[in-house]
Amino acid sequence: MVFLPPNIDIPRLNAYLLTPLSDSELSALKHAFELGTCAPFSTQLELVIQAAPAEYLDQPHAHIRARETAAGRAGPFVLVDSRAAPDGAVWYVDDFASADEVEDGAAASTRVLWQILVRTECLALTYVNYDIGNMSLPEDLDNCGVELPAGEDYEQPEVWDSGGLDMEKERYAQDAWVVAEPGEYEESADEELRRGFLPVPEKVARLREGVAPRVGLVNRWTIPSAARRRRMPDGSMREFPEGSVVLQLRYDPDFSWPPYKWPEGSL
Repeated sequence: MVFLPPNIDIPRLNAYLLTPLSDSELSALKHAFELGTCAPFSTQLELVIQAAPAEYLDQPHAHIRARETAAGRAGPFVLVDSRAAPDGAVWYVDDFASADEVEDGAAASTRVLWQILVRTECLALTYVNYDIGNMSLPEDLDNCGVELPAGEDYEQPEVWDSGGLDMEKERYAQDAWVVAEPGEYEESADEELRRGFLPVPEKVARLREGVAPRVGLVNRWTIPSAARRRRMPDGSMREFPEGSVVLQLRYDPDFSWPPYKWPEGSL
């Protein structure tokens, strides 16, 4: 049976509701987030949606940032307020500007709170880009019409939408590194197939006909690599027969995946 490694160690953010949401509004928020985070097959980020603590209500976001940090939660978090909800958006709140960012001309002072209003379906991709350093929050603010260096009370004219990316299409571009055992895949040394890769490999491989649709994958020729044993969520090691290979395929969003399960404690 083709092995799809379990999606573990998914980053998780708290999302505080500063304004009441109806059932339909909450459902729309969750649907948009699931769309953008590629749940349930390739989940990139999770949210724990919860009513904001009473002491966060009617407070500036900088105050909430300070309270989160004082509570030992120094990482980013999400806010949904009366400004964000009507736009189908959320606030991604990071940290106060650093001295280096002030020196580089991104912020007017270290009292500037880095936060960005982002389409809910674009939140996961935005988080990933910041986490791996593909983009920075000040860069995205600049793209949304915020004049840098940003002041303490900067206004964001446009909601960040990841440059207009179609998040529905992005779901079809999610790679899946799967392990196929002997008999589940086929190899080819055909020059036409190999020339599509650089450097040109000695051979390419794909799953045998009919295997991919049964496990939610889109089949294609790719460069195989030897499979190694993998650590499972329970700490055990998964072993594979000799000759097993790793193939870089694509997830099929149209497959009948089990429903996404929101984290415990989330609305």
